[in-house]
Amino acid sequence: MSGTRLILLAASLLLCASLSARERLVGLHQSPKGIGVSAIFDTSDGREMNIFTLRTDFYGVLTGRTSDIGACLVYTHDYTFFRQDREQYSLLLHAGAGGMAGYTHDFEKGVFSAYERQLVLSPGWTFALAGNVGLRVDFRKRLSMDISLSALPGIHIRTDNKTGAVLVGFYRNGVYQAFFPQLNLMYRF
Repeated sequence: MSGTRLILLAASLLLCASLSARERLVGLHQSPKGIGVSAIFDTSDGREMNIFTLRTDFYGVLTGRTSDIGACLVYTHDYTFFRQDREQYSLLLHAGAGGMAGYTHDFEKGVFSAYERQLVLSPGWTFALAGNVGLRVDFRKRLSMDISLSALPGIHIRTDNKTGAVLVGFYRNGVYQAFFPQLNLMYRF
């Protein structure tokens, strides 16, 4: 039921942002953090953009430490602080802030020590602030590519496997994975 609420929230945010957008971009999101879909809505003056990403959380999956895939919704409101228009493309440097909500695993020691070492902590709800910085290239053929980095400092709420107690802690993956690149391949409408 909570997954349905997350999808409904994402759909309503996308609808509100798309009503006032000058240009809409929709496409695929790829990162070592996870894969998913992204939508970018430029404001009418072209100096700001709203970026929505619904993606999986791959922590522990790619190293074989777990088969549990998480999910999260990330939103940032970015400002364009440099723009250069060329004949075949436009470059935009952007940065901004927002938030993230999802159901994810958090960092555990031993990521590179052994592949047979499974994650021992349960996944949980994550609520974080989002800081984003990126480079977007808009090609004249209605295709765009956005490369960015994002930090997600926040809290991780999980249940202890042994006692059933609810534990709240700092979401370490939000900081440790800040230098994992994110690539969005988009189509402009």
